[in-house]
Amino acid sequence: MARTGMTTLIDTVRGMTDAGTADYTAGTVTYWADDEVQRVMDRHRTEVIRSEMQPVQTYNNGTVEYKTYYGEYGNLEETTGGTSVFYLQNAAGTTLGTALYTMDYAAGIASFADDTTGSSVMMYGWTYDLDAAAADMWRMKAANAAALYDFSTDNHSMKRSQYMKHCREMAEYYASQGGAQVVQMYREDMNL
Repeated sequence: MARTGMTTLIDTVRGMTDAGTADYTAGTVTYWADDEVQRVMDRHRTEVIRSEMQPVQTYNNGTVEYKTYYGEYGNLEETTGGTSVFYLQNAAGTTLGTALYTMDYAAGIASFADDTTGSSVMMYGWTYDLDAAAADMWRMKAANAAALYDFSTDNHSMKRSQYMKHCREMAEYYASQGGAQVVQMYREDMNL
């Protein structure tokens, strides 16, 4: 059974790949049950260990405060019912309770209820390359479509080979979207 923290990510990849929950069967495996989507995504998972989040300085009635932190990674597996590897720690290594913040897992942004005074916050968890997973799924769909064939009858023509071509083109598209992105961030309170 797919992990509960993967629900949003699985739904996103399904949308990228037009994958239903029972598109086809190979042997005893039904594609694309949640387990199969997760299995592909797990091949494109990176563990995030002690990644420092960047605090955002804002003003509230003329007073500086820090409530929002940007992480280097998005597309994170969610914490659901305490069954995830995702968590935040302070510089001393103390895990911060989830009641202290809300997490935008897709964007990698933590929003704290109270001012943190800009103290260090470290991120731990798993991030996923959704483009690479989508490319793999399109390749697998193309492999399944290889058994399809074109035929004509009674002035009708079925060009099933177009589906395989479409799958390969989509795999190529998503493969070209992936890769590392580098973002440089600057703190407004530091004059460099």
